[in-house]
Amino acid sequence: MREVTDKNINRLMHESGFNISKNLKLLRREKNVTQKEVAQHLNIDVTTLSHYETGIRMPDIDTLIALARYYDTDINRIISSTTE
Repeated sequence: MREVTDKNINRLMHESGFNISKNLKLLRREKNVTQKEVAQHLNIDVTTLSHYETGIRMPDIDTLIALARYYDTDINRIISSTTE
C-alpha cells in the first residue's frame, strides 16, 4: 500500500482545483495579521501555519474549521480554487 503524505495530498488537491495554501495566505493578508498572531489565536506553532500557507502541510478538518471561524468565512472559501 502506498504511503499518503501531506505533499501528495497537496499535489492532488491542487490538481483537483483546490488551493488551500494560496487562500490561507490571501485571507491572512486581507485581515492584515501576521502568521504569529494567527498561530497564537489557534494555539498552533507558527511553523505549522507557515507550512499550511506554503503547501508543505495540509490542515486537518478541525483546523480548517478554526481557520474559517478566525477569518469569519466558510471552509469553501478556504478550499476553493477561486477566492471571491
